[in-house]
Amino acid sequence: MANKYGIYQSTSKSCIFYKQDNDGNQSTFNIFVSPEKDKQNVFAFIDNEQMKTENWSTPEESNIHDVIKAFGGWASDAPVVFELEAHKSMSQCLNSLLKKEETEE
Repeated sequence: MANKYGIYQSTSKSCIFYKQDNDGNQSTFNIFVSPEKDKQNVFAFIDNEQMKTENWSTPEESNIHDVIKAFGGWASDAPVVFELEAHKSMSQCLNSLLKKEETEE
């Protein structure tokens, strides 16, 4: 049976998603945008402690594309409805960074 997916939190500065297996073990995918005005960074980590698999985190300076790629791997068996909601939450959370990247190009 597939994992159950959901959204714990979705704000303009952070998103926390979870997946839960049949035994009730959970993994979370966490995204945070640093509050610094002059140099905003995105940080992400996957907490897999309960699922007894390796944890993952971004380096100090990470790029949005790496975070989205990691999310795709983490949620590889997620239902389409969850993916749509998660991407909507991520775009809200990463909006300030996305605008910053567009102006730098």
